[in-house]
Amino acid sequence: MPEIERTVATTVGYHLRGGLLIEQANATKTLATADMASFKQEGLLGDADVANLDAKIAEVLQGLQDRTLATSEAHLQTAEQSVAIHDVKSDRRRLVHCVERVFTARPELAQFRQGTYHGTSVAALCTDLNRKLAFAKEHQTELAPVGAGNEFLAKLETKVRALESSSGAQEAAIASLPDNRRSFCESKGRLYFAIKDINSAGQALHSGDLEAAAKYNLKVLYRRGRGKAAAEPVVPPAATK
Repeated sequence: MPEIERTVATTVGYHLRGGLLIEQANATKTLATADMASFKQEGLLGDADVANLDAKIAEVLQGLQDRTLATSEAHLQTAEQSVAIHDVKSDRRRLVHCVERVFTARPELAQFRQGTYHGTSVAALCTDLNRKLAFAKEHQTELAPVGAGNEFLAKLETKVRALESSSGAQEAAIASLPDNRRSFCESKGRLYFAIKDINSAGQALHSGDLEAAAKYNLKVLYRRGRGKAAAEPVVPPAATK
């Protein structure tokens, strides 16, 4: 997998619990080990990828052995922004459906879709939503009868402004972390991306078998009732796939 930029790994790791990450990594490793012969045959993964995962597990384990770092995880502000992003994306889907109902087979639909962003960068998400909100306001008379009236648009705009503000606050919080906590967050972020890389390879390997592909997931990391990790972390703009 390509090397992840340091600030990207740190930002993502800031949102994650080390213990759950390790549990997820071990579950993913078990799947990958069982499929390794097929991975090698298809040129998707090799022993080095599992060794890389092991190395990153060891780094996070080392961080957890520092009681100060382990205790500090309980105080990270991790949940609020993830919940807000989930809410905003839900409203964006509603807006998209409303626009499609009105502008199907009309040239305005292509204008609305221009620049649509499907990744997880907060900045890009807000830029996309600001563009879509401008379109919706311009066509508010037509959109109101299908569920995208002034009240809905105003609430969505308020949520976008709050998300933009929280993103800036998060950046400041990460910048103020002591070196050891920032390094720990970076280690967690790198482990997360290593898990994601193996999951992507597993889904590619089983692209013709949806049930088998679905086993390569992050359910351990994000299962309900464990910690504050309720949604996938937000990847800043510098992240590359």
